[in-house]
Amino acid sequence: MNYPLPQPLRSIAIARNRHTEAAQRHTRQWTIKQGLEHSEHTAHQLDIYLPGTYAGYMWPQASRNDLFILSDLTGWFSCQDDIADEDLSQDPVALEASLHEVYRTAFGRGTKPVGALGAGLADIVRRSGKRMPEQWKQRTAEQYASYLFPCVTAAIHRLQKTQPGAEEYESIWRNAGGFQVCHEFTYFERNVHLPSFLYYSAAWQEIRLLNLNLLKAVNDLLSFSIMENPDEDIYNLLTHLRHSRGYSPDRAACEVSRRLEEWAERFEHAQLGLPRALDQLKCDDIVHEQALRCAEAFKLQWHGNIGWHLEAPRYREIRFQPQEGSLNEVPPQYSD
Repeated sequence: MNYPLPQPLRSIAIARNRHTEAAQRHTRQWTIKQGLEHSEHTAHQLDIYLPGTYAGYMWPQASRNDLFILSDLTGWFSCQDDIADEDLSQDPVALEASLHEVYRTAFGRGTKPVGALGAGLADIVRRSGKRMPEQWKQRTAEQYASYLFPCVTAAIHRLQKTQPGAEEYESIWRNAGGFQVCHEFTYFERNVHLPSFLYYSAAWQEIRLLNLNLLKAVNDLLSFSIMENPDEDIYNLLTHLRHSRGYSPDRAACEVSRRLEEWAERFEHAQLGLPRALDQLKCDDIVHEQALRCAEAFKLQWHGNIGWHLEAPRYREIRFQPQEGSLNEVPPQYSD
């Protein structure tokens, strides 16, 4: 059973960075050097994840050197996901300790690298931070910290065989994939640093949240069928709709497709309305140009996320086989 993207998103013209293949080779060498390819399973995951290809789609205009850093970031997240989704997926205590260790190593001042994951992210932050102000590093650290909560709560739900309730689900859901960190690295790729009055403004945060919604929902829709038991993916939007509203998989997929179309339209509207919002905020010409350039990069990012999902081998195998009767709607199930 396969759930394709809605037609408007399938027809988008998607660009890929011309340095993609070089980035792919570089990152596989980097993960080995960092000690991140520590098993045949990890190597296989990177084989089907294609971090260089992912970065090449998400940041199609990046320079060769910048793309290498961004490819290392996507490769690093593949290894981080293995820890959260597999190795420590039912051990919330150990998972929280591991994530905190990564945070301290990557973002702490004068912290000696501990562990391959922490050292790997620290290397990425060090290389990218050479041309970015300290505030960018702080904002990126905050976004990585927001990744901890959904990771640990998902482990608790898997352990207890429960599902999260509907209250505040969406705000947690959009942070579950780590896309918010990739979002911050787009500022690095565009060499842009926005002042606080714009970065935290309603107009800019709308673009940010819509970008994250589109990134995460595309992943949820196209990854649902590759899992033998999607119920274990606590923060998959289809899984949530099945348990919170009693939807069948087919109906949940239709609802996610509808939301994707709506969010894509809202993103376009927000981007078109951005110049007026910037004028209202009295942005100078430099900030005005940087914001428009960055918003366009966010559009290319969620477009590229689609391109990678359609190319990566990991999304070609369908494992989900609904049991007889499972396509019918079921009573909603909540966990307080």
